[in-house]
Amino acid sequence: MKIALFAAVPEEVGSWADHVNFTGIGRENATRTALSFMRRHAGEKITVVNFGTVGAHHLPVGTVLSINEITSAGRIFDPNPMLTDHFSVPAAQGLPTATLFSSDSFVSPSVYTADYLQRIQQQADCFDMESSALYTVVKQFDVPYVSFKIVSDNLDVDIDEWHRRVVELSKSLCVFMEKLIGELSENEPVEFIK
Repeated sequence: MKIALFAAVPEEVGSWADHVNFTGIGRENATRTALSFMRRHAGEKITVVNFGTVGAHHLPVGTVLSINEITSAGRIFDPNPMLTDHFSVPAAQGLPTATLFSSDSFVSPSVYTADYLQRIQQQADCFDMESSALYTVVKQFDVPYVSFKIVSDNLDVDIDEWHRRVVELSKSLCVFMEKLIGELSENEPVEFIK
């Protein structure tokens, strides 16, 4: 099984960094990285696994999530949610599923008005800045896409605090990924693609 791991920044993935394709922060960076990767590997049988951190308004920090839907938005919502694929292995079973809102900016009261924050909190469980772009590119190449995220904050921190938290939280996310990949490799060898 060929797996392409994607994350925004190395701090999110700790000991997995050598196996990961890094997009950088933001949808433009994710689009550019994903397009370059998918063009290099066009026609190969690959599964893309996106992992990293998300902010969430009602989920505890440290919760690992299986993303089942992505909503892309800036100032308006895309009415057509993106539905992700899933791994059928025990490590992925029983995880809370979540709808992810993916935008061009850090979701916090310092960026969005209180009214808009309330609106997006009604439509999504968690938030990041890369997933919608990565998903869109990957699906253009008809490649399976799955996503696992760990909650880093409750929309109550700035980017500097996020950076401090990510290093510690990456350890828990890495434990989950080790279990997931271990279970997948029981059925067939896993090869990481960069």
